[in-house]
Amino acid sequence: MIENQRLLDSNIVICHFRHGGAVTDRLERLDGLYLPSIALGELYSGALRTARPAKHVELIETFLTGVKVVVPDVETAVIYGRLSAQLAAKGAPIPQNDVWIAACAMRWDLKPASTDRHFDRIEGLAWERW
Repeated sequence: MIENQRLLDSNIVICHFRHGGAVTDRLERLDGLYLPSIALGELYSGALRTARPAKHVELIETFLTGVKVVVPDVETAVIYGRLSAQLAAKGAPIPQNDVWIAACAMRWDLKPASTDRHFDRIEGLAWERW
């Protein structure tokens, strides 16, 4: 795992858009920013439900110039299936989009950055809470 790179959950990007400051400073200190296509879909969904969708879509598209979008593949789907089954067996499910994000992180050996504590429930996932 390359230590100074992060796979971003949508909540980190939203914090960057809304507040800037410390979150933006942390993002700027990283050598590589990755965004799962799942989180990108969440961002577009939120932007298109606002009173000013064009403004928010423009923010997303500007942000995309500085990140690499990670798209799930077959191996990611296998990891997703395993994680989802493990969480269900433990009776500790988390939102399915976050299982996909964790699967992307494991597939490409990236550390996710998120504000969601439920990533703690995923065995073998080294993540960073912001």
